[in-house]
Amino acid sequence: MKSYCAIAAWLVLCSIPAKADDKPPAKPDANTQGVATIGTGTFSCAKFAQYDATPNNSAQMNLIVQWAWGFISAYNLRAAFSASFQQEEAPNAVSPPDAASTVTFLRNFCAANPKSNLTTATLYLISTSGGIVTSSVKLPPT
Repeated sequence: MKSYCAIAAWLVLCSIPAKADDKPPAKPDANTQGVATIGTGTFSCAKFAQYDATPNNSAQMNLIVQWAWGFISAYNLRAAFSASFQQEEAPNAVSPPDAASTVTFLRNFCAANPKSNLTTATLYLISTSGGIVTSSVKLPPT
């Protein structure tokens, strides 16, 4: 009988609405990332330039190109994440450029925007390739 009373009390407590705080939500911590970006795209342009200037860097640069191609592929497939996939919901798909062209674009973008990052550089690559991009991604300083 005691267990029934405990369960009943627990159910009653769980069903009582919690009093809302009158305080506004806390501001995000300065170290909280505003977007869900992970991996190579979070590299700053300064870090990219450091890798780019390193001798025998082909393995690292290949990883950067592979990340950019994956990001472009996700851009092209973005309508697949809607409830009902319709090709017209994904206008302006872009063809990823070859590896050398990708590195050249990232190199030029980062030289002109040293405080940016590879995600934003790849968004600009998509945009200059005919894709529809309406914003950039600012990552918190690391």
